[in-house]
Amino acid sequence: MIGNVLCLVFLSLGMPKGERAEFACKYVGEVIAASEAYDLDPAIMSAMIYTESRWNHKAVSRSNACGLTQVLPRYTRNPKLSCNDLKDPKTSIWVGAQKLNYWIYKYGKGNKRIGLCGYNAGYRCKGRNKHKRGIRYAGSVLRRAKAISKEYKKIELETFQEGEESDYILRND
Repeated sequence: MIGNVLCLVFLSLGMPKGERAEFACKYVGEVIAASEAYDLDPAIMSAMIYTESRWNHKAVSRSNACGLTQVLPRYTRNPKLSCNDLKDPKTSIWVGAQKLNYWIYKYGKGNKRIGLCGYNAGYRCKGRNKHKRGIRYAGSVLRRAKAISKEYKKIELETFQEGEESDYILRND
């Protein structure tokens, strides 16, 4: 059920548009599963994917980060993963969730803003000389995640009858 509502949220917010919206809806279940496995908010994971690649699984950055979650192959736990492997949506979602979990809970000690900055800019998000691009990136992802959560709650209220409850609620922390 959450996947259907989250898909409606993507369509409602236009994140992404057109064919990529259908693509995002096709893989929303994978995003939810990876988010649950790595103790992440699906709204943050979805917003991160949108920010990183606009749900383009074939995306490759100038620094050779690949796939939906724009992971650099050399920084995965599996040294055999190539850029082509990361263009597989499921692989990219799971590897991205694993990396985001590390950055939020190990590096950021639970602070989502620092963790997202780390995901984007590496170990330059604490102390006096914080990486400005990484801080902006984190703010952008968190604003999108907040919009996703807000729209999710709105659609959920419209979808469920009074007295019924959803089997899942996106976190708003």
